Amino acid sequence: MRAATLKGLAIHSADEAGTSEGPDYEFGWGLLDVLKAANVITSSYHQQSDTIIESALNNATSTYTITVVASGKGSLVATLSWTDPPATPVAVPQSFHNTTSMLVNDLDMRITSGARTFQPWILDPQNPANAATTGDNFRDNVEKINVDSATPGQTYTITITHKGTLARGQQAFSLLVSGIGGQAYCTSGPTS
Repeated sequence: MRAATLKGLAIHSADEAGTSEGPDYEFGWGLLDVLKAANVITSSYHQQSDTIIESALNNATSTYTITVVASGKGSLVATLSWTDPPATPVAVPQSFHNTTSMLVNDLDMRITSGARTFQPWILDPQNPANAATTGDNFRDNVEKINVDSATPGQTYTITITHKGTLARGQQAFSLLVSGIGGQAYCTSGPTS
């Protein structure tokens, strides 16, 4: 298991600890739930309602796509994690409370179904007391999307891309997805 997979697994299976959904600056992603994490691993191994994928993007292949069917057993949740190359550090006197993004390889994850697009959680470092919202996460090497309204049997497409040119020409990533493995439903009615 890659380091990014382990980190993603801990975040993916964490129990909410704050007063609002999503991450926050006080509790992070929540409380570690080792049993839930172990169940994600077991379910992925048996190809049940979870999957763990380790793959990579490179400058030539800039998109990774997977299609999943919602199971209806809880929310559809996807977590993307990667080990980012080291950034150039800021000067020491300026480093305390510096909110400048240090991300080198900015990967992006979106979940789509029809005309709907779901984006990852984001925090605002200028307003740390505010609850997390969703949008384009350009600060972190982890992105997590919760689709609480996932329709059982509906198909969802998870797409991973990157901005700009990848340092070292590629970026390995880990993708964890829960709430999948349902039976796809037919969208057309019977013909007479």
